[in-house]
Amino acid sequence: MDSIFGIGGNELIVIVLLAAIVLGPERLARSAREIGKFVRNAKAYFSSLSSELKAELDVLDELEKVKKDLTK
Repeated sequence: MDSIFGIGGNELIVIVLLAAIVLGPERLARSAREIGKFVRNAKAYFSSLSSELKAELDVLDELEKVKKDLTK
């Protein structure tokens, strides 16, 4: 397994087992769904943010090109 947030595979297994013991199966499933929703929403937000930033940078690049063409 790759490292997730600096946590290796073995550590992740231990965390999941401890969460299962502390939360119990019903609350663990509910918590996992909520974490999944959060991660999905965060990915969508950052993807949208990245797209908007790229579009703005493209506009700035175009403005720089026009500026260079006008000064020639």
